[in-house]
Amino acid sequence: MFTRRNTRIAAGAAAAALVLGIVGCSSDSGDADDDGPVEIRFTWWGGDARHEVTNEALDAFEEQYPDITVVRDFSGFDGYLDKVTTQYAGGNSPDVIQLYNEVLVEFADRGQLWDLNQAVDSGTLSLDGWPADTVEMNTVNDELAALTFGSTTQAYFFDTTASEEYGVALPADGYSWSDLEDYSTAITEASGGTVWGTTDLSHSYQIFEVWAKQHGEEFLTADGIGFTQPTLESFWQYWADMRSSGAVPSPDVSTEYIGTPYDAVVQGITTSTFLFTNQFAAVADSTPAELAIARMPGESPQPGQYLRAAMNLTVSSQSEHPEAAATLVDFLLNSEEANAILGTDRGFPSNANVFEAATASLEGPAAEAAEIFESVRADGSPAPVPAPVGSAAVNTLFAEYAQQIQFDQLSVEEAATQFLEEAQSELG
Repeated sequence: MFTRRNTRIAAGAAAAALVLGIVGCSSDSGDADDDGPVEIRFTWWGGDARHEVTNEALDAFEEQYPDITVVRDFSGFDGYLDKVTTQYAGGNSPDVIQLYNEVLVEFADRGQLWDLNQAVDSGTLSLDGWPADTVEMNTVNDELAALTFGSTTQAYFFDTTASEEYGVALPADGYSWSDLEDYSTAITEASGGTVWGTTDLSHSYQIFEVWAKQHGEEFLTADGIGFTQPTLESFWQYWADMRSSGAVPSPDVSTEYIGTPYDAVVQGITTSTFLFTNQFAAVADSTPAELAIARMPGESPQPGQYLRAAMNLTVSSQSEHPEAAATLVDFLLNSEEANAILGTDRGFPSNANVFEAATASLEGPAAEAAEIFESVRADGSPAPVPAPVGSAAVNTLFAEYAQQIQFDQLSVEEAATQFLEEAQSELG
């Protein structure tokens, strides 16, 4: 097969809906020419820092596998999926493609992704060290459609500088949603209403996802809606009560921070909010204030946080060299050398065997975020199944109905009833 120059590779562990009418050409389990040099193409999105470390890792791969040349095709995120779609339509898709979870099922249902189980069976790709639920999260129709290329988890963070200024103690470890409300109300009162304790997160399906799991339910399952109306109503009522008590900003202020709630803390509007662990270091670097990171509220007795895919690696069903492509996937996900280079730019590795290699150089806020991530690996909720087709539209509807409650256009009960009816229609 493909030769290596050394054996330093650790045999480790292995928002938008896209409407397309194309089906990728299938590839068999072997390469068209696996005994000689081959060329494969890898496409990804990101910024300059990501491009730099990814190219360095690909250089290392080519050193290890001199018979495989990797053509690098990278760009920003804008227009990325349109580009990949066009390449599929022309029968010229990249061999290895970075995707994200919301479109994974759609690509798999169109037959555009090669089943990575074939590479597992051939010994090309290892799943050693991979959590079973993470593998299941990337399995569609009994085929391994992808593997997670960077994981993250939900977290809450607090401006400790501001909290000390207002004389309000941070919630203790294992704090509840009620404790968050008490803290937030105290901040608002101590500041004379000029600063709020937290942001209004009633619009966020990502927060409700945790809430539902903490209540023994799921946001979405393979069959559609995975939660009951009372659970949704309790979530939206919690935030309505927070608005009534002045614990969160008024709707006109909150809507300014829907996409980036952490900006409300950086700008001194609130003193706490939600983010993903891989965002914490950058946020901490953007403010002179001291920040503290914690698990989400309400994680006891039943946790709702889980190891969430930041993005995925897939192999195209149009690839003429799927085993060579899978060799690259194995290197990027399971090699200590590659993960030491890639670090945590895409999130933390799902493979526990290479976690130390990726995080050994972390310090300060980045190291604190890694501790939260590892605590969820040790004591978290199982990851959900891949998001069903139509999930992106449901996510949008969730925010729209939450905003109608915020602006008193619908009651909590009315919004929950109408949302469920429309969401079920979107999910078929």
